[in-house]
Amino acid sequence: MAGIKNGDDFRDGERFKGASLLQKLCLGLGAGGTILFFVLRYATPANTGAMSYSWLFAVVFFLSLAVGGLFWTMLHHATNSGWGTVVRRLMENLAILIPVLFVVALPLLISSVGFRDALWEWFPLRAATLSHSHEEAVKEQAEYVAERKAGIDKAKQEVAQAKKDLAELSSPSPGHRFYMEREITSLEKKASALEAEDLSDEGAISTLTDKHFLHSEALLYKKRGYLNESFWWIRQLFYLVVLGGIAAVLRSWSVKLDKDGDPRWFRWMRRWSCGLLLPFATAWTFLVFDWLMGLDYAWFSTMWGVYLFSGAAFGSMAFLIILLTLLRRAGYLRKVVTMEHYHIMGKLLLAFVIFWAYIAFSQYFLIWYAHITEETKFFITRNTEFWNTYTIAFIVIGHFFVPFTALLIQGWKKKPRILFGISVWCLLMHVLDVYWIIMPDRGPSLTAHAEKVQMLIPGAWVYDVLAFVSVAGIFGYFLLRMLRSASLYPCRDPRLDESLNLVN
Repeated sequence: MAGIKNGDDFRDGERFKGASLLQKLCLGLGAGGTILFFVLRYATPANTGAMSYSWLFAVVFFLSLAVGGLFWTMLHHATNSGWGTVVRRLMENLAILIPVLFVVALPLLISSVGFRDALWEWFPLRAATLSHSHEEAVKEQAEYVAERKAGIDKAKQEVAQAKKDLAELSSPSPGHRFYMEREITSLEKKASALEAEDLSDEGAISTLTDKHFLHSEALLYKKRGYLNESFWWIRQLFYLVVLGGIAAVLRSWSVKLDKDGDPRWFRWMRRWSCGLLLPFATAWTFLVFDWLMGLDYAWFSTMWGVYLFSGAAFGSMAFLIILLTLLRRAGYLRKVVTMEHYHIMGKLLLAFVIFWAYIAFSQYFLIWYAHITEETKFFITRNTEFWNTYTIAFIVIGHFFVPFTALLIQGWKKKPRILFGISVWCLLMHVLDVYWIIMPDRGPSLTAHAEKVQMLIPGAWVYDVLAFVSVAGIFGYFLLRMLRSASLYPCRDPRLDESLNLVN
């Protein structure tokens, strides 16, 4: 049929060769901004707490875009979608930046920088509580051991006395004998349990330390199996290996498919994407538990992982539409990407506008209805003073009603300029959503012991902007490098014909 495109005509792919000046600018902004940020950190140590939140905000936002790119790549393979083949390489290039962003996140994770303890207060609280509990345990050790040994002797005496009483009974009834034997068994178990306790110096101190820890910080004690430094680092390594590893492997196979056209790479990408969706979801869910929910270790939400996932998928799709449009304006991908691709990407963006709103409202409704103090304080903070106006204007109206209304218009989703504008708005709302997740905790957390708790830290927005620009520069530099490293679309993928001739 006339007009049908043949994938064989596009087997050589299309290389990105421009934007060298932009790449240098991104490198300058990223490197210069980062240096300036950490110079200010050490020059003004009093601002360390405020700056830690700024760096976390920037890292989480750009990491969410990269993780969203990985999600769309895996979903594309797992569902055997043909429509997105020509834009899948952009998703892969976004996903491959995950390891870069973990490197950028290192200042948050390393205690010596000072950010970690300012953000995740359970670290210093746990250390201080354990230290105090240990000191108290050392003081009480001798008295405790003597008391427990006396208890063991007493328990043994009670067992011996009970046996003696039973032996002295001349002709007890069966019921009386049964009662006495059961009592003896109970006393023997009690004595055995007391004897089994480790009353060495180390054992006694450990027991007393746990006792004081539980008395001082009961909630932190109950979560000690999860909230401890060793397991923390194991989890961070797990997140990097899973998220970064999946992204690297899928992109590697995709590039190899470009070179030799061997269908095994196509099959492996499909199979492994299906199998690795669960580890992907687990890694992202627990990462946002640790990094964001962990800002207040007493707060919890069972919908938190899904909420952050929906935001990542929403923001990354908006970013992909923006990136695709900019590339087409520069003369790339014009022969392979049509308005039909824009239409589907617009529909996916609309789908995640709705899904995000559904999860956000469900989380709010369930927490507010249950009225549990540990849960409701998240929304109470965000409904106070400045943050109340912010929530209504940006999170409710800006993040949902505005893009929802615009994307309902079918014709707009086929017009790149209009969809580009909507996507810019959506990406801005995603920025403000991540800011809303993190920043309301900064004021109350840093001024908790002051005479008056502040909802906002004066002047801290400067650090927020500087951190965002710095990480954006690093992100942009490596993204442009990845765009140059391979064809802009998978040029020998078996589904290329379907994507080139897309009609929906």
